[in-house]
Amino acid sequence: MLSVPFFCPRRMALAFLEKNREWVESHRKDPLCFRDGMSVSILDKQLIVHHFPEKRFATHVEGNELWVAGDIGCLNRRVTDFVRRQTEVYIQEKAQLLATRIGQKINRISLKDTTSRWGSCSGKKNLNFCWRLGLAPLFVLDYIIAHEVAHLAEMNHGPRFWRLVSQINDDRSRAEIWLRRHGQSLR
Repeated sequence: MLSVPFFCPRRMALAFLEKNREWVESHRKDPLCFRDGMSVSILDKQLIVHHFPEKRFATHVEGNELWVAGDIGCLNRRVTDFVRRQTEVYIQEKAQLLATRIGQKINRISLKDTTSRWGSCSGKKNLNFCWRLGLAPLFVLDYIIAHEVAHLAEMNHGPRFWRLVSQINDDRSRAEIWLRRHGQSLR
């Protein structure tokens, strides 16, 4: 997206963009973009994205293929929606299971498109997660879920909080290492 001052003519803004295209492309944040033929890991299942405009369904999986119908311009949004739905189902089930295990109740679970945090827990026991975690390995997603569920009982990062996280998830260090090394690829 290009921000243009209110009084700047459109043609002037486009001329500036064209003149500086190389610099703009090298400095713009590259959003996650799904394309026909690409391989994508969704909840640890490796799928090949296939655009199939003639079909009436939006998206469905056959074996290791994710078929996406409709106009090619809708492919990225449809794959994104598919990832979100699959991730939400997984998080709902896993979070409820872990919350029950530690004697806590979740008020609500929401998926968002956050860029600064993977998850959060509010004082009202609402859990929020970044939908892009569905593209990470499951051990990473499981750790983030455990981390936020632990906040239902301990709203801090003190020793009791970390003991609780360790009780419900034993992959903290591996997940944190993966996020440091590869987390930016999901943003």
